[in-house]
Amino acid sequence: MKRLLAVVVVMLTITAVSSAQLAFRGIGGAIGFASVSWTGGTTSQSTSGFLIGAHADMGEITKDIVFFPDIQYFSTSKSVTGGTIKASDFAINVNAHYNIAMEGMLKPYVGAGLGYNSLSTTATATTPAYSTGFFTVPAQTYSATATDSRIGINLLAGVNYKLNDMLTLVVEPRYVLASDFNHFIVKAGITYAMK
Repeated sequence: MKRLLAVVVVMLTITAVSSAQLAFRGIGGAIGFASVSWTGGTTSQSTSGFLIGAHADMGEITKDIVFFPDIQYFSTSKSVTGGTIKASDFAINVNAHYNIAMEGMLKPYVGAGLGYNSLSTTATATTPAYSTGFFTVPAQTYSATATDSRIGINLLAGVNYKLNDMLTLVVEPRYVLASDFNHFIVKAGITYAMK
C-alpha cells in the first residue's frame, strides 16, 4: 500500500512540476527536535534528539501549492543497560505545501511529500572487567552498525510568519512514515527571499 501511494505521489508531482511555472524564490535553514521509533527483530526502541536542515522555496506548482524541497539530518542516542544505541537519518525530501488563505500575519499550510532516508543505527555495549583469582579479564566493548535506505512519506503542517520583506519565520511539525523507522519532527527556521 505504501509503495502504491509513493508511486501515485511521484507521478502527481512529476505531472504538476512539468506544467508549473517554477522559480527560485527563497532559501533557508532550520533547527528542531526529532523523536524516532524503530523496530529491530522482536524489539522496538525510541529516542529523541536535535535536527538541522536546509530548504528552498521553488515557487508555485499551481495556485496556493508551493514546491518546497528540503534536506535534513538528525542524530540521536539512548543509554540502555550495558551500552548505547545511536540512530541517525539524512533525508532528501520533495514536499508540496498548500497555503491556506487567511487574513493576518500568520500564513498556515498543510503538505505532503516523499523523502529518501539514509538511516543508520549503532549499538555499543561494554562488558565489565572481572577476575578469576588467577588472571583478570579486561573490559570489552562490542559494537554493531546497521545502515539502510528507504522512501518515506512526509505528512506536514506549519505556519509562515513574515518578519519583513526578506525574512519569513517557518514553524513546522512533520510525521515521517518510513516503514519500521518512523519519526516525528518539530522544527523552526528562517526563509530568506531571493529577489
